[in-house]
Amino acid sequence: MVLVQVLMQRLMISITIILILSQTSYAQNGIDQIKLSKPNGCNMLFFLQRDPDTNTVVYELNFNNDGTIQKNAPIKASWIRYKEKQKFKELTALEQKFAYGILSKLIAEDEYEIRLVAYKKMPMYLKKSGTDQKYHLYIKDEGKDLLLKRVFIRVNRGSFWFPKVQYIDLITTNSITGMEILKRIKT
Repeated sequence: MVLVQVLMQRLMISITIILILSQTSYAQNGIDQIKLSKPNGCNMLFFLQRDPDTNTVVYELNFNNDGTIQKNAPIKASWIRYKEKQKFKELTALEQKFAYGILSKLIAEDEYEIRLVAYKKMPMYLKKSGTDQKYHLYIKDEGKDLLLKRVFIRVNRGSFWFPKVQYIDLITTNSITGMEILKRIKT
């Protein structure tokens, strides 16, 4: 029993060190991810940031006038333009179609499969939580539901149409333990 406790403590120390080291590495090659503004809102599911600038794409629940979720488009995305005094701005048609838009498919009552148009390989799941009866966006990782909170894309040059993405960080929370988990996708 004591051996198990010692091993668990060492594991938690190791995880803490890994998280600290991974956060200190964000400042390489561009904007310091830790210093980027963190938007909030009662209907916000997650937000996406990338370099080379500080503007942020916010993904929120999309409701009808009667308060029900829009079945054909349950999530809407918009910009927060920090350089323009935090001005909210709708995505352009090109941004929706090729970069920051959302594809959605109803798969069960109150559950949707969601994909970003720019990275269709990774399905996400919008579903109502049994705990708080609110919608949350999850990714699946090794059979676990991870609550998606933030996406950071490290862009290393390229062009508007063909940016060179170095990696994508998904900042998630384990829906059972509440522990924050960083998942990095190298491209």
